[in-house]
Amino acid sequence: MTIEIKSLTLSYDENVILTAADLTLAKGEILVVLGPSGCGKTTLLRAIAGFVKPDTGTIHLNGRSLANLQPEERNIGMLFQRPVLFPHKDVIGNILFAYRRKKDRRMEDVDEVMRDMGIYSMKKQPIETLSGGEAQRVVLARALLTNPELLLLDEPLSSLDVDVRRQLASEIRATLKAKNIAAIHVTHDHEEAAIIGDRIIEWSELHPTESE
Repeated sequence: MTIEIKSLTLSYDENVILTAADLTLAKGEILVVLGPSGCGKTTLLRAIAGFVKPDTGTIHLNGRSLANLQPEERNIGMLFQRPVLFPHKDVIGNILFAYRRKKDRRMEDVDEVMRDMGIYSMKKQPIETLSGGEAQRVVLARALLTNPELLLLDEPLSSLDVDVRRQLASEIRATLKAKNIAAIHVTHDHEEAAIIGDRIIEWSELHPTESE
């Protein structure tokens, strides 16, 4: 089991986002949480990543509690809706930034992941010249080089054109499967969820309302 969440309660500005939610994720599994914008999907990911502290409940990653670990200590990668890149660095500079602390780093690994993501020929390209899809490929390549135990995807395809979204969703799924990396992907798009996920759960399954 990669992730095991038990009785997780989250609130934000006095609004209850989750109440005693349970969630599990198997090794190498891609789970999609499907729900409307503003329901709390991002807050759930931020709690797993360590940016938000739960009110109650536990989160375990591969058997170890994340309760007292800082985000940088969790070995979790995260992609956001908008790519977070350094505009003063080129593509290879952005990718190597995440690799700088690894003692056993090899440029062969960098080249491999860049080829996997279809950006090898862009390594010297300025960030400002990239399309939205290309920028997300750079961010994903950077995340994969850290060998995360879990990858969190916060609607990273939502701003892309439909055709690019479909293509990149397929590429992300293929890459995660090839590397056997578990992931939680949140989205409001049903087609995107069907392309990328092994398992899909509705937000209402995690946080049913009183009317339900």
